[in-house]
Amino acid sequence: MKVYVIRHGSTDWNAEKRLQGNSNTKLNEKGREQARTTSEALKDIDFKYIFSSPLDRAYETACILKRDRNIEVIKDDRLIEMGFGVDEGVTFEKRTPGCNVFFEAPGEYVPHETAESIESLFERTADFIYNVLVPLSEKEPDAKVLISGHGAMNKGLMGVFLKRDKARFWDGAWQRNCSITTYEVNGKDFRMLEDGLNYCGLD
Repeated sequence: MKVYVIRHGSTDWNAEKRLQGNSNTKLNEKGREQARTTSEALKDIDFKYIFSSPLDRAYETACILKRDRNIEVIKDDRLIEMGFGVDEGVTFEKRTPGCNVFFEAPGEYVPHETAESIESLFERTADFIYNVLVPLSEKEPDAKVLISGHGAMNKGLMGVFLKRDKARFWDGAWQRNCSITTYEVNGKDFRMLEDGLNYCGLD
């Protein structure tokens, strides 16, 4: 089974370099255009299932990519973005020192009491993989699956797929808005196929 993991399109907070976390921001027009461009590029892929974070920016991205396919976009709370508590909504230069550790040395990250840990993110993304994707791959090995998510959450999925510890959390390509990473899922055997594919340019 082939799984396409996409990061949502751009938002005003992305443009302002504000940390979003699980705050429910929406796509801006640039983000919608990124999603439409990506949708056109993927129009010939016969997606059988589409899963999305419940946050508006990811769900709208998924709906745009769905096009006229006669399938449901399934929201799943396990795909919500990692929560950053008091650091959400602030610009990058005003993040707390503890939050900076998450981006600079994730192996040493200890979340603020209002934030989520990397271990918690790994736990819920693993739950999704092993209880949703693995059974689907066993039942429908030729299916194509789209997951619309977020920068950190998608790295959580990657960490589980590739069996990485939290020190390697940011390994691989940084997913720009509407970038895609693809995986092959055969039961509990996972393989990354392509990382950071982007049809929208560099900004």
